[in-house]
Amino acid sequence: MKPSKDEWGRDPQVQYLRKVFSCIEEMQKNLLQQLKVSPFDYRLPRVREATLSLFEKAWVIASRKDLAQKEDEVALLYLYIFARILRANRISVPEDILPPHKEIASVVKEVFS
Repeated sequence: MKPSKDEWGRDPQVQYLRKVFSCIEEMQKNLLQQLKVSPFDYRLPRVREATLSLFEKAWVIASRKDLAQKEDEVALLYLYIFARILRANRISVPEDILPPHKEIASVVKEVFS
């Protein structure tokens, strides 16, 4: 019996994570376009690596607080951290460019403390 092409794709958790990462990619792409930063900017691999490390911690904290359950909220959590790391790498990110979300901003602040 030949296995189906994507058996993992039927798992609800895998479907959820795929949606999360798709949303993250789209939000990140839009932010970089707004900032007029090339997706090939030499700083981005370092920024993404640092963001991922902090995002993993932030997602745990957000989950404990029953936040960032929806795909777009999880992606926004990532985007808040990504923007902060961009700033740390001398890429200007205006404060008002991100959609406001007090709870997610609070989690990010906690992670950076």
